[in-house]
Amino acid sequence: MSTNGDVLRERFLATPLVTRHLMASTWIVCLLNPIFGVDDLLVASPYDIIRKGQLWRLLTSIAYVPGLINALIMSFVLYRLGSAWEQERGSIRILCYFLLAIVATNVGVCVLAILVAPLAPSVMSPAFMCGPGILSAFLVLITRSSQGYAGASVSILGLFTMPTLYFPLLLLVFFAMFGANPLESAASVGVGYAWARGYLDPVVPSDETLVTMEQWPAAAGLVRARGYVSVAAAGPTLPSTSASGVVNGAGTQPGRDSVNDLIAQLRDHAFAGGARSRGARDGVG
Repeated sequence: MSTNGDVLRERFLATPLVTRHLMASTWIVCLLNPIFGVDDLLVASPYDIIRKGQLWRLLTSIAYVPGLINALIMSFVLYRLGSAWEQERGSIRILCYFLLAIVATNVGVCVLAILVAPLAPSVMSPAFMCGPGILSAFLVLITRSSQGYAGASVSILGLFTMPTLYFPLLLLVFFAMFGANPLESAASVGVGYAWARGYLDPVVPSDETLVTMEQWPAAAGLVRARGYVSVAAAGPTLPSTSASGVVNGAGTQPGRDSVNDLIAQLRDHAFAGGARSRGARDGVG
């Protein structure tokens, strides 16, 4: 028993820093919630944010865990996919991306709620709440990555192919089928599309900014912590790519964030099976 415990402990400590702490906070909140009701302070809700001015909820939903099943799903996705992304992109970068994705999604939910409220007043009620911010962040980043190569197509489990432009809409339907908040899912996909088209570039930290942040005295302990992946050791940011493979005008990175790599990454790091994209089978990306 102790041997198995040691193996699990080492595996947990070997997980990249940000992913590890997000997994730990997920279970801390899950365990404390039945006693202290902390989810009432963390969950994002248009009613609380707009009408009560509780702006902290734009950010704190990253720690919101509705229950045990969600905690298991969040831990699985973080461990299998989040850790791989953190190793490829760096700890401070993936943390900034998560926070940006969550805040932007919650702002989008509030905007949609204002627009929809005349037809569906319930969206402005205290009972209308968003889901876990971490899952929204993953939907944003998956949408963002899937738009890497214009004109590409992706095979969905070998059953049919579809243009990558519409792949996030399939994810939106998938999330809705499993009970996700429809406004939140729509906002996440919308933020991902906007990010892919460069509309969020003014608020996305550059590599130079991230390196500067790593050099802050306050970040010294973080940078030295076990599992921290520096900007220099990680791969590039989520690029804005064209069909020619030009990445942000700075060079080529063929297929790094194409949907082919995305599906392969989901297969390798999240589902350990399933189909690759048609382009990957054809040698594209």
